Amino acid sequence: MKFHTNRLQPKRFGALFLAASMLTLSACGSDSISYEPLTEEDDTVYNICIVQSEDNTELNQIQQGFQDALTDLFGEDHVNVTVQVANSETSVDDINSTYTTDENTQLIFANGSSALTSAAFYTDDIPVVGAGVIDFQSALHTPDSEWDAKTGTNVTGISSRPPIAAQLSLLIEATSDLQTVGILYCPEDTDAIYQNEILEDYLDQAGIAWREYEIPSTEAAITEHETSIDTETSGSTISGDKVVANSAKEGSEIDVESIGESNVLFGLNSTNSARSAKISANWTQDINDPVSYDLGSTTEEIVNYAASQSSAFFISANSYLDDQIDTIASIANATGTTTVSADTTIASKTLVSLYIDPYNEGYSAGKLAYRILVNGDDPGSIKITGTNADDATKLYQDTIAEQFGLTFGKSFSEVDDFLNTYVPGTNTERISSEEE
Repeated sequence: MKFHTNRLQPKRFGALFLAASMLTLSACGSDSISYEPLTEEDDTVYNICIVQSEDNTELNQIQQGFQDALTDLFGEDHVNVTVQVANSETSVDDINSTYTTDENTQLIFANGSSALTSAAFYTDDIPVVGAGVIDFQSALHTPDSEWDAKTGTNVTGISSRPPIAAQLSLLIEATSDLQTVGILYCPEDTDAIYQNEILEDYLDQAGIAWREYEIPSTEAAITEHETSIDTETSGSTISGDKVVANSAKEGSEIDVESIGESNVLFGLNSTNSARSAKISANWTQDINDPVSYDLGSTTEEIVNYAASQSSAFFISANSYLDDQIDTIASIANATGTTTVSADTTIASKTLVSLYIDPYNEGYSAGKLAYRILVNGDDPGSIKITGTNADDATKLYQDTIAEQFGLTFGKSFSEVDDFLNTYVPGTNTERISSEEE
């Protein structure tokens, strides 16, 4: 087992300072838009249609936040909301084809990646606000050369991508001697690759070595994630367990500003090509012993190998690895390897994690609907943003922390206590007519 010490080493101090600088700059700026709830004298009624990719907890909480924002900003008497959730009998295409042919539809709220892709496919006139989407550029199939986090079309939204600078901070805070980061992912998981490559740029800035480790997806994970992909309109490149995801770096331009704002929203739209697991330029361990599922390696073999080289493991949000976390965590804990995740689905199995309130994401999307319908803002000119680092909650798992001999301060909450008691939306700053 690796030995954890509380001594703050010079390299770690410098990395912590860098991460703090990133978080400070990414938190700069505030919402200066005016949101004045409609008056009772105003008899306008807006027709808003909600299409949701599937029935799950996260998307349901996003939808609740969106609807509460509509109530707060428009008032119940000023909105007519229609909700349809895709299922085995009704696809997002079925729903959107109905919404977009209804002349009364004034805005579509697309909740989930397939819902957004489909809505953008079916209309270029009706405003579309998306949420529950990690990578908007990929979902909208926008070329890298045309992407600046503004679509220039009828679409805007709020990204579900967790703040990457905050995840770098977690890695540093939870690992007393962070020398190397093992980035675990499945090759089909484009959302993971997107998040990983942004983190890798930050790690490069901090001088921390990293290496990607491909782990084979289970059939269950592939099936679960592909249920939200509409093959008719999405144009997805994910079609089976041997398809390798596009690279977000090969043929594309990720520009993470040095010690800069963590709002990069570039996606996976380069020319289709086989993508190999990457290694940082400052990696000093054995690079001539590649581990790949193509060679028949098992998850246990890959994770054990990765643990022998890594101070910490990183697992992205909404990962295909969720159903293999028990195996990963068991090996990591036995070898003293820190585990960091951005997904509450597996938060209780990792040492530290970030909680991003889906309700808050939905509420922010509701504000966009107000800007478009009431203020007359052009959706194509509204920059797609994500969660502010200040709105993320840092969590730790007490049993693993005790095993590692680590104590976390007041800025952290114990994961099980938090998730069992926190009510989504508790920390969301809502707007109401009483405030005016």
